[in-house]
Amino acid sequence: MRARAVFRLAAALAALTTSSACDNFIRPPDPLDVDPDVVSVAIMLVAGEREARLLAAHPHRQENEAPPTLTATLGGPGWTAAFSDTLELQTCSGGGNWPGPARCLRAVLPEEIRGGEGYGIEGTAPLGSFSGEVVLPMAPVLIEPGDSLHLPMPTDYEDHLIPMRYRIGDDIGTLLADVLDAFWLEEDGTETEIESHYLGYFGRALDGAEADTVRIHYHEKPLRFSLRVLGIGWNYTNFLENEGIFPLPKPWPSFGIEGEGVYGYFDGVVPSRVARVWVR
Repeated sequence: MRARAVFRLAAALAALTTSSACDNFIRPPDPLDVDPDVVSVAIMLVAGEREARLLAAHPHRQENEAPPTLTATLGGPGWTAAFSDTLELQTCSGGGNWPGPARCLRAVLPEEIRGGEGYGIEGTAPLGSFSGEVVLPMAPVLIEPGDSLHLPMPTDYEDHLIPMRYRIGDDIGTLLADVLDAFWLEEDGTETEIESHYLGYFGRALDGAEADTVRIHYHEKPLRFSLRVLGIGWNYTNFLENEGIFPLPKPWPSFGIEGEGVYGYFDGVVPSRVARVWVR
């Protein structure tokens, strides 16, 4: 399992779900609605990683203006780690659009992020201090497919339907199907790594509480890949479910972040084991 692939997914989630939603959580009478110093943040911890990334933006400033200047520290069980490194923006945003000038910050951690563990964040932004906390969900249990699944090459154009069964706890608000380590088998016997989008739409939401079916696109070449599910907590889920609601009625749901002039979400994603799939 490569946790780095989950990080790429988390970055894409941050970009796609927040680019159109950042302005929708502030009620019109609130001065945050127009203050150019407001900072929006997105933090998605990734179980298995030994670093954390924070995406911060000034949503009410022009793209050519300076990105936010802030300090932040992540706290885990018996340790703290500062977001002290600045990375390329695409490292956090996954290449998606982000409203206003943005900055990607990284904290190097003394241990891996763990499912079921609690984490906190504290920091300061131009308009004041902010804080947040999250307990990562426990890892979802992938029941079906088993450790390996062999599918025949189709004789005509068709999609492969792969039934999935899983078990999740109440701490998971969003469940996604995810593909990684995908390779084509060339005629000379070598393998070529391919992006997951060649196989279909991933990570896509799984709607069933205990089971669902994913669709893998047909390809002329034999291939192999790994399939798993990703569980995300309720802070991100609440944020996503309220996208586009304006004004957001009270009582406001929790997105994991509170502060003076700061809003956004703070959550975590935890992967299941992988099932290895061969199509040949």
